[in-house]
Amino acid sequence: MDFSTVLDHLHYPCFIETDDATLHIPTRESYLPSLKSLRANLTRHGVTAYYRICREAIFAHEDPNRIEGIHEVYALSGATPVIEPCLTQMTLIQRDEKWLGAGLRAATSNTHWQLIKHPEPKNGSPAATAELKETQS
Repeated sequence: MDFSTVLDHLHYPCFIETDDATLHIPTRESYLPSLKSLRANLTRHGVTAYYRICREAIFAHEDPNRIEGIHEVYALSGATPVIEPCLTQMTLIQRDEKWLGAGLRAATSNTHWQLIKHPEPKNGSPAATAELKETQS
C-alpha cells in the first residue's frame, strides 16, 4: 500500500500491457490510478501474498544497463492461488546506480488483474515506443 515507493521504482516513460489493454505511463502521477486499482482488486479477492518468481533474466544485447526478464506471478490467499498465475515479461533499466522498471507485459486479461484502470488504445508496440523515448532521453 506504499504507492510512493512503488512509483519510485519505475522509469518514466514506461508501459504496462495485458492481452486486452495497454497503458503508456509518461509520469509517476499518471500511473497512480492504475496502481490503486490493482491494489483494490487484490484486496477484493482476498490476496494476502503476491509473488513474482524470476524464470529467466538476461542483459540486453550491447546494453549492460538493460535487463529483460520472464516471471511467473502468483496472487495468493494463504497458500491458495486466488487468481490464475500468469507469466510476465519485465524490462529493467539502470539509472543512477538503481534498477527501475521500464515496461511490463502480462499474459493475462486486464479484466482479471485490473493492472490498468484507464486503458489507452494505441497503435504499435509499446515496447518500441518506450525504447524510442528512452534513446531520445
